[in-house]
Amino acid sequence: MEYRRLQMSKGGSFLVSLPKDWVKSNGLQGGSVLKLTISEGELRISADASGELEKGAISYIRQVEGLERQIRSNYLFGSDTIVVELGKRLTPAVREEIKGAIQKLIGLEIVEEDRDTVTIQCLLQPTSMPVLSTIKRAYSLAASMHRDAEEALLSQDSELSSSVVRRDDEVDRLYFLIVRQLRLAIRSPSVAEKLGIRPAECLDMRMAAKYVETIADYAGAVASSVPKLGGGTDSELIDALVSLSKQAYRIHEKAASALFKKDLARADSVLEESKALSQSLLSVNELLMTKQPRIAALLDSIAIYFYQIGAHGIDLAELVSGTPA
Repeated sequence: MEYRRLQMSKGGSFLVSLPKDWVKSNGLQGGSVLKLTISEGELRISADASGELEKGAISYIRQVEGLERQIRSNYLFGSDTIVVELGKRLTPAVREEIKGAIQKLIGLEIVEEDRDTVTIQCLLQPTSMPVLSTIKRAYSLAASMHRDAEEALLSQDSELSSSVVRRDDEVDRLYFLIVRQLRLAIRSPSVAEKLGIRPAECLDMRMAAKYVETIADYAGAVASSVPKLGGGTDSELIDALVSLSKQAYRIHEKAASALFKKDLARADSVLEESKALSQSLLSVNELLMTKQPRIAALLDSIAIYFYQIGAHGIDLAELVSGTPA
């Protein structure tokens, strides 16, 4: 934290000096254009980063351990170019790991490849997809996964359950893109402005994206459990699970609508459903007490997955503010 004394010129203008180290580190000089952002009693001064954003940050990976994690980490941090340079010939296994990693991240492509090096570039401009639109897309996918997981359970449809599990990868891809965008927005007010968000909103949006991604994860977990049931499950239990699922769906559907429309009254109505959701889970547990341990344990897991989906819908509602859309 630094403090500078405000000065006034003879002509009546107000002046403040800038830290010399900051000026040098940003490559500024006399005549350079600075961006001023005024917000709620604050004046933010920033170097014009638009040119630097076009060039993009370059990251280097020089260790093979945790290669996929390193690629993902650099992507999330906002690197536009990632160079894998291990100092030796890249084996086919390493190249396959690189290809597998970039398939899970939107916008990444291999643009250059030789014996010792692979250069990966993000071809997607950070401001080309508004954050809120990306969250809506992720939610739409997660909601459809939930509906289909419920249908797969009801009809014991293994093919449909496999489809649900595959879609989880796409929600993950959208989630990683959202995290990347939000991190860039926090570091650059100009990026935040182009994405249509304020830096102060980034934390809530990150949490909303995580809740949506987790809803998709639990829907995928339900779908993965369907083939393990083996058919012939008590219809009363299935009906109870489907009822719990529908209740959870109504909760997160209303919560998402409240979040996107900033509807505080609708969000409040979602929060009131917490006790009813817990009671529905208890009712399923009571039915399970009379069943064989193996099948009871599996169905109890499914019940908890549906409950958690509803609980994360309630978490979404908690993020709604009273600010008009």
